[in-house]
Amino acid sequence: MIEIMAARNSKESICQICLNLDFDHLPKKDQPCSLDEHMITTNFAELKTSAETGDCLPCQIICTGLQTMKEEWDELWINLRCGHSLRITLGNAESEQIVEFYTLSEEGNASIPAFGVGRAVESEMDLGKCLELATLWKKKCDEEHEFCKKTDELRLPTRVIDVGIDEKSDTVHLKETREADRDPYMSLSHCWGLEQIITTTTKTLQERKAGIKLSDLSKTFRDAVKITRGLGIRYLWIDSLCIIQDDMKDWEVESAKMADVYMNSQLNIAATHSSSGKGGCFAERWSLDTLNQVELNVGDDIWIESDADEEVKYKIYIWNALHVAHDHFTRSMDYTNTMELASPLLSRAWVFQERLLSVRTLHFHAEELIWECGSGVSCECSRLEDYQGGDPDGLLQDNESEQLKMIYTWITSSKATESQILEIWLELVREYCSLKLTKQIDRLTALSGLASRVATRLPGEYLAGLWSQDLPRALCWSRESGYRNKYPTFRDPDAYAPSWSWASIWNNRNDLPFVNYDMVKVHGFVADSRCQVQDWHCLRSRRNPFGLSRDTWLKLRAPLIKATFLAEKVETDTSTLEWARKKNLSNYMRKKRVQNMIKFGQESFEFSPDLLDADLNATDIHHGDSVFCLLLGHSRMTRKELLEQWPAQYLSMATKLNFDEPSNQVPRAYALVLSGSDNEYRRVGLLIHQEGPAWWESAKICEVKIV
Repeated sequence: MIEIMAARNSKESICQICLNLDFDHLPKKDQPCSLDEHMITTNFAELKTSAETGDCLPCQIICTGLQTMKEEWDELWINLRCGHSLRITLGNAESEQIVEFYTLSEEGNASIPAFGVGRAVESEMDLGKCLELATLWKKKCDEEHEFCKKTDELRLPTRVIDVGIDEKSDTVHLKETREADRDPYMSLSHCWGLEQIITTTTKTLQERKAGIKLSDLSKTFRDAVKITRGLGIRYLWIDSLCIIQDDMKDWEVESAKMADVYMNSQLNIAATHSSSGKGGCFAERWSLDTLNQVELNVGDDIWIESDADEEVKYKIYIWNALHVAHDHFTRSMDYTNTMELASPLLSRAWVFQERLLSVRTLHFHAEELIWECGSGVSCECSRLEDYQGGDPDGLLQDNESEQLKMIYTWITSSKATESQILEIWLELVREYCSLKLTKQIDRLTALSGLASRVATRLPGEYLAGLWSQDLPRALCWSRESGYRNKYPTFRDPDAYAPSWSWASIWNNRNDLPFVNYDMVKVHGFVADSRCQVQDWHCLRSRRNPFGLSRDTWLKLRAPLIKATFLAEKVETDTSTLEWARKKNLSNYMRKKRVQNMIKFGQESFEFSPDLLDADLNATDIHHGDSVFCLLLGHSRMTRKELLEQWPAQYLSMATKLNFDEPSNQVPRAYALVLSGSDNEYRRVGLLIHQEGPAWWESAKICEVKIV
């Protein structure tokens, strides 16, 4: 414990370094204070000088706290939020770190409101603390959240685990339910791992119904049973035990019900930190650069605000701020490195729909306990309380993946329009395509629960991952460009999806490639008036119409141009190589690369092939091959208009562009690149070129069938 003795700040004296951490002295913003965030930038030398004069208590508290750290820091970015802990980002030439100053609610409020209330996070979560927080969060969710529907009287799944009412019982049972059964139940999201876990098969079905010893369950399953019992719920759904694993008919039927299973669950338990059944839910916490909690005891002449207005000591704590878990739940899922280490469950494609479909999920993250529901996110340290509630319209306009679950919950409500739903579906696809999938045959099945739910809000047909009413725009997906495209991509020989679907390609890391709709989302899309969807065919499974499809094709009538594919080796310019070096991406950047081109007459344009090898050579077409380009539409904005609208976002790009160049003053054209004959074509890539509609004015209008 470190004692701080300081004179009380004068009300008339305003510190020029920290502004007394007084919200009244900070610049006013449009947002209300409860949602606002203020930033003060300074450096440690100035802060230390202010603290040593003895006139500014906030500077002294911060300086004393930072001096408990081993490393020295130069720059400080002080982040203030009303009602929350004080966060400071520290930076020097080598690295950055975030620390947090806070008080504990049970010890009283600090007289300086900027040192807001936090919640201590123990090194290991136990059952009692877990149940206390889960009960608190669920009560608030039940009482306050409009979009988190109640799930008390919904039908049980086909099979559930009966955990019993005796918390000391060492046995659970698999129960086959009846149509009329109505009871609350919980569900589990988990990683299976490499080692075989306990399952139900045709041979073991009767044995599982007779009873399962807790000792035969994995640690994750045992912990889930304890949590379910502790919350007073009798039934638990676990996929490996409640679906007959060697019965393909049962698997297909039950996978089609996945949306209902997770949507109707009282609470979904997620062993987020565990890569296998061995990890369990309760385990020692993990964090990056852990800093132990340090207690700063402020002197007698500083008071706690209370009814008695007594002058007593209060405590302020400093520790390394938890932020990895916050990033995983409030930003895009593209956090591959930390996600693999701290929350491997979130990197699994199957879990994507489990997470979004569940009304509420309790995540056992490696850093802290996280509550995620359709109205926001809460966390054990309390920092994420800001994410409770929110304006879905504002989130949709933000064009980001933040709070994706909130947005998904909202678009499946009656308030979302068809265009908003289709827009978010493209974002869901992008997120899903960055996640791992072991069996390629599951690409569409692992998303079928989400698709079936979205289908209740859309009038059109679901076509292998695309929606009919979003054609032809939905065809404008492309393989991720840039440094992440170093992994070869392939197309399924068994045709689990048609070539025009994003689900048709995969890579050799056993996960889906980075596929996105970034160009149409940023530049907009206007269908060419001559491009018409004529017909489609999709042979679906009766058991799961949103899973695998066969004999799937699409007929379009649109401008068609015959062209030539060229593969040219070029040297990467020095400015790009220097950028890669500064971004620590030099391992991904080649000095010489293959430039895949489409040649129209005397003009050539680079395009994005769907299938590439490790050296970026297209694998399903070869240099000199004839290809066909089918015009779909045009961008809504020219590059000039885009840069004028968002100059800050594209500043580095804008400085290199001449707005007066003709290519920057015309819309971009979007075209499918096809190979094949008059009878049947296959997609091989997407062409987006700057020359706009002029190239297509004399193109022949043709009807093509794409498989």
